[in-house]
Amino acid sequence: MSQSQLSDFASSLYSGDLDDLSYISTGQVTPSASQHTFDSSFRRPDDPLPIPPLLKRVGPDRRKGFILYDTMSHNDFVDWWLETDYGRKSKLKWDSNRHTEIWNSYHQVAQGVDGAPKVMCKRCGKILEHPYTLSPNSTGKAQYHGTSTIQKHRKTAGCLRSEKGKKAEITNFLQREGEVSASIPFLQEDWEEDLLQFLTLNRLPFHLIEHPSFKRIINKARSAPSPPVIPSADTIRRRLGSLVKDRQQRILRTLPSSLKISIALDCWTSPFSQAFMAITGYFIDSDWVYREVLLGFKPLHGIHTGSYLSSVLIETLAEHNIEDKVFGLTTDNASNNKTLATSLQQALSDDTIITRIPCLAHVIQLSLNQLLTRIKAVPLNESAETRWTEKQSRLAQENAKQSQISSTLNKVRYLAIYVNASPQRRETFYNLQTTNMKIVPIQDVKTRWNSTFLMLRRAKRLRAIFSLFCTEYDCEEMLLSEQEWRQIDYLLYITEPFFDYTTQLSKTRDVTAHYVFKIYNKLFDHLERSQAQLRRKRVLWKKQMLEALEAGRSKLDEYYSQADDLRGNIYAISTMLAPVNKFKFFLSSDWDQKWRDTYRLAFKQALVPYQAQVRTSSRDLQSSLTIARPSSRLEEMLDGRDIQPRAFTDEISQYLDSDTVSVRPLTFWKEHQARFPAIAALTRDILSFPATGAGVERLFNTARDICHYRRGRMKSETIEALMMFLCTTKFDMEEQEATLLEKFFSQDELEATKEEREEKLSEVEVDPISDTEEQEDEPEDKPGDAIEVVIEDKPEDVPDERPSPTSEHSRPCSPSLPPTCTQTRASGRKRKSREDDIFEYH
Repeated sequence: MSQSQLSDFASSLYSGDLDDLSYISTGQVTPSASQHTFDSSFRRPDDPLPIPPLLKRVGPDRRKGFILYDTMSHNDFVDWWLETDYGRKSKLKWDSNRHTEIWNSYHQVAQGVDGAPKVMCKRCGKILEHPYTLSPNSTGKAQYHGTSTIQKHRKTAGCLRSEKGKKAEITNFLQREGEVSASIPFLQEDWEEDLLQFLTLNRLPFHLIEHPSFKRIINKARSAPSPPVIPSADTIRRRLGSLVKDRQQRILRTLPSSLKISIALDCWTSPFSQAFMAITGYFIDSDWVYREVLLGFKPLHGIHTGSYLSSVLIETLAEHNIEDKVFGLTTDNASNNKTLATSLQQALSDDTIITRIPCLAHVIQLSLNQLLTRIKAVPLNESAETRWTEKQSRLAQENAKQSQISSTLNKVRYLAIYVNASPQRRETFYNLQTTNMKIVPIQDVKTRWNSTFLMLRRAKRLRAIFSLFCTEYDCEEMLLSEQEWRQIDYLLYITEPFFDYTTQLSKTRDVTAHYVFKIYNKLFDHLERSQAQLRRKRVLWKKQMLEALEAGRSKLDEYYSQADDLRGNIYAISTMLAPVNKFKFFLSSDWDQKWRDTYRLAFKQALVPYQAQVRTSSRDLQSSLTIARPSSRLEEMLDGRDIQPRAFTDEISQYLDSDTVSVRPLTFWKEHQARFPAIAALTRDILSFPATGAGVERLFNTARDICHYRRGRMKSETIEALMMFLCTTKFDMEEQEATLLEKFFSQDELEATKEEREEKLSEVEVDPISDTEEQEDEPEDKPGDAIEVVIEDKPEDVPDERPSPTSEHSRPCSPSLPPTCTQTRASGRKRKSREDDIFEYH
């Protein structure tokens, strides 16, 4: 039926007149009170508030009607929530610290319709009231819900049953994610955007995507036959623990069964006040490779007494079943470490004798610290200051009025703070430099070894820039005079050997025990030469430096004299075990006959138990030894060397009295272990102990990076596991990992690390102490200010290893210094002094 036909049909139905409807009342109808009139102002409610795409929708059902709060998307979430009905009339701190443990089991969410805060159980997904929302109590007064409800929920049967299916749900979720991602076409722009979001949200450096380990992960996933399953966080934690154990066992299996392991340890406190003790093991494996392994990074509690630390150490040794294999213990010189060694010896069997070795690097730093303390040059701050205040400006002006050595160092410190406290001043400082590598002054701190030397050396490199900068910024109170630069030269010259030996000992991955006597002697030579140079000076600050040198030498001599108290003269034996030394090291005039006899007897006594081992297991030992090729003897004959007869009466004479060989100890003993089986076995134990605990100190840099300020809630057990995993068999981060960690360093830490790596700088020309330099404009001391100095007799000739007066570091035609006598130290050893005129400089 068409539209026109419908109209005609409707008209025909009502063809009658309207009068036929007279029965209908024509009066106006009045609506009843129950009826409502139509309000013309009525309109439909607004559409739901749009949810930003970065926010994640969650929920117990497929509708996912709740919005997940995440710290990574905090700003987007809060901006959205404040526009919701609930957010406009209520206040809630979503990022507040939730210290209660129960919060680890819940997500914070908000209802997508009105923004009502809720929490969602991580186990079963149930939505509960947020503990920090208000509800009326029985009296009608509003109060917080509290955490009691969410704590009770975790114990319900329904929540507990969901735990069983959690693993399957994760697997299904990952499979669904893989199916969805497989249907989406790959776009390079989207891939790069995802990478960028991953780096920025997790506060990671951009350099990370170029790291080999990251590329290795991508390549492994690409080569998988099907997309690999992403494990959960708990799975990764369990995997971490198993990998740590496997790695330790694999390394310790390389320890020969009949040989010993040496221990080094130190304690450390994290930025979050968590205390740990790092325990490392050192040994020489069957292939004559020096191995370092982290045995434990144990959390500490309570007071760190020696007996308590000893119990932690014994527990760690028992975990690895090496209680009876400990040979030596290297620690710093804290008093509780002495008690630790005593308690450890008492707890172990009588057959195990522990030798405690003081850390040589720590001894060197104690001597240097004593030297700097005497001239008030030791820094007081534990970290570099980053703000320049009115108080510092006033102190800098007052410091400029002083004329002491300490005021010179303070000028350098104030200038370093002033430059680095402002980006504009730092940029100006950069622009004043013409070289490609831009550097800034650094500040020394008392927690970093050699930091004062590094600060002064950096200042010396920037001497010209210092003057330009102080002139441009009108800070004359920090401008150094010629005399103050001369004081810096003296300090650099005096402290440089301390820096050199500490740095080299810390960097080496080889055995170091045979260096101890040599380093002691070198430092004594340096200090005594410098003392002799300063004894004729009349200027007050030079006499103060003389006093500082005497204080530093006294502290060094204090620890050197204790070397004779170590069990079995271990330093002397380790010195002789180096083929470059042998017994000829003690045949110089530095040592009298008494000590030569003592050390040779000690060597013979130390060898007795190893000779017994060789006799009882000679057949097995001989089968595993590498015999030297006969051609080596022909090479010796052709080189014209003095050939010793083959028929030696015993190993001791055969080795100790033969010619020295300039070769690494472990290389030598790997080639000659068949010729000297007993001494080779002795070498494995004696040379295993580290002369320093520098390896442990390196660990703490890694631990500091793990304990990042954004990971303040990380458990001590997790920190221990991460440290055990990160430390490789060489007991340090690989070079690439170490470079990556530097991305997290502060500006001052980066500059200090950069300066420390520059071991020898050609552009830094330090003018050491000179006899001919006494300046006319420097006032002489008054008679009452004279310092009483004991003049020693003339020294003997200088050994060949020392620089001659005509070397490039000395000044020809320099006047000789007063004679000094051959002296005897507290240890009883006699040593020669060298001619002091070899240190004549302008």
